[in-house]
Formats: sequence, C-alpha cells, structure tokens
Amino acid sequence: MKRLFTLSLTVLLALGLLAGCSSSSASSDASSAAPTPTPQPVNVYDYNILTGEEKAEDLSDGQRPAAVMIDNLQAAWPQAGISDADVIYETVTEGGITRLMAVYSDYTKIPTVGPVRSARDQFVQLAMPMNAILVHIGGSVYATNLLNYYSYQDVDGYYLGTNAFAFDSERNKTLSQEHCWYTNGSMIQSGITLLGNLPTTGTLVPLFEFSRDESVTPSGGSAAQFSFSFSSVADASFSYNESTGQYLQSQFGQPHTDSNNSQQLAFKNVLVLITDVTLKSDGIVSEFDLSSGDGYYFSNGSYEKIHWEKNGVENQLTYKKEDGSTLQVNTGKSYIAILGQNQLSTFTVDGTALAG
Repeated sequence: MKRLFTLSLTVLLALGLLAGCSSSSASSDASSAAPTPTPQPVNVYDYNILTGEEKAEDLSDGQRPAAVMIDNLQAAWPQAGISDADVIYETVTEGGITRLMAVYSDYTKIPTVGPVRSARDQFVQLAMPMNAILVHIGGSVYATNLLNYYSYQDVDGYYLGTNAFAFDSERNKTLSQEHCWYTNGSMIQSGITLLGNLPTTGTLVPLFEFSRDESVTPSGGSAAQFSFSFSSVADASFSYNESTGQYLQSQFGQPHTDSNNSQQLAFKNVLVLITDVTLKSDGIVSEFDLSSGDGYYFSNGSYEKIHWEKNGVENQLTYKKEDGSTLQVNTGKSYIAILGQNQLSTFTVDGTALAG
C-alpha cells in the first residue's frame, strides 16, 4: 500500500496549493466554524447506480459518488486506487496525452488513489449529471469557469492543499512534483468537512439502463481483442478473458495495473464514444462535441454499434442500439472512452480495421 506524506510549507507555497491557512489548528478552527450543508432531496435505488450490482448494505441512500481526476502520463505510472473504481472515463487533454476520471460509488472507502491531477471541462460535463463529488487539484480555465457558472462545489487541492491531499516525497525522488499528489476516503471527508457547504447526498441517476436479470451479448460480432489510439502518444487495448468474462486493459504496450494491489484493470463493459475533437480558441485545450454521436459497446466477448446523446452540460449520457431501442448494459464495472473522429482509423477489432 502506498504511503502518504505531508508536503513542506515551502513547496506548498511554490505550488500554490496551500489552502489559505498555514497550520492544522487553523484548519480545525475553519472546520468547526463550517456551516451545516443544506439537505438535498434523495432517491432510493436497491442497486449500485454505477455498476447495476447489489448496493452495499452500508452505502447510504442517495450518497453521491466521487469522481477523482487521475494523471495518465506514462511517466506517472503506476497509478494507485484505480482498480477499485466502479467506472473510469478517459479522454485526450492537451498535446495528445490523456487523463482518467475514476468514479467511486462510496467515497468513504476510496483507498489511496492518485496521482491526482487537474480537471478539464469535458470531465466536469461528465461528472455533473452523475451528481458526483469532483476531486481534483486545479483545472483549466474552462473547467473552472464551468464549475463557477453552475455553482458546483468540488474538492479542489488548489485551495484545500494538505487538508484533503498528501504528497509522496519518496516518489518525488524520481518523479516531478505534479506526479506525486494522492488522496483517500478519509482525506476527501476532511476536505468536505472543511468546506462545510458540500452535501454528500442528493438525487442520483443510474449510469446505464442495466440488464440486471440476464446477461446481454452485443449482436454486432465477436471481439476477443480490440484497440485504438487517442493520439500518436496515447493508446488503449483490451483483451477478453473468458474465464472472468471481463476485458483486461493495456496501455503503452503493457498491462494497466494498480500499484495498490498489482491488479490489471478489468471491465465488464467497455464503451467507446466517437465525436469531433478539435482545439478551443486558445489553440491548446481540447474541445469536445458532446451533443451526440455514434460509438461501440463491448461486453461478453462481442460488440455492436450504438448511438449516444448528451445535448447539454447537465444532461446524462444516454445510449441506444442501432434499431433505436435503449441499450441494455451488463452489470459490472465499465470503462468509457471518448475518441476523436479523426482517430477512428486506428480502431481495430480482432485485428481488422473497424472503419476506413
């Protein structure tokens, strides 16, 4: 298990990560003075809204999931805590690199997870409809503006610093500082307590229309192995394990594993959503068309073409089969990639190009 370390005051000031108070006693005073969060309406599901599986007995009704931004530069590997996520989103950010957003149904049980990095607006648009508590350290101006516009309270290490995040000084001996920040369930709770006005329960929406009574096999053809590239420097590949019924993920030509337990990431469902990915007016940050598009659903060693829609920042992603009926998704963990239309030519299934 990775150890968590406290960063020195000097480095905190240099990184701009000190949260407006310079001592634990100041944090304690702020915490004790924090207002009580306003209760939010909740709805009750007897299953985990992220996986469709039976809900844990100790998971409170209406408890909001947590979405943690994860560094995915190859230099940042291995990452910690990602195998415990119920769903992982991946998209390109700048310069062809990708970032992950790992989503957990119960933030109180999140193990040591990281390295934690900054948010981008496409991830904010994915987290908001889930009513997820967004956990990150800083963000692009577009992500910050979006959070401010919607008054969406988050757990941001840029302001909270070591009240909710910790620095791995041992890792920093070989890696730069931005690859060394971590958090966990208890630290996230500390940040929530300090903020005071962040509700931990609310209205929830299931991630998919889950097929909870029987297993679904996509009708488009077999898919024992498939791969695609987000860019010239970031790829993803998946191999079906018949014994477990899950897809094992690899990236950068090696298994994608969790340093907490050495487990390779495994998913019951993989969805690849295709859309136009361009650049914003600054010529640097990626711009995503999140209105609607086509995509592919992989599960049980098979796949099929699907259609997805979002049509609005606060709207949940919805999925339909080619015949227009609602896509039924198997229960279990999921991986969702948003892939640029210009990268569709890199997409292969069982060694055959999917398009072009």
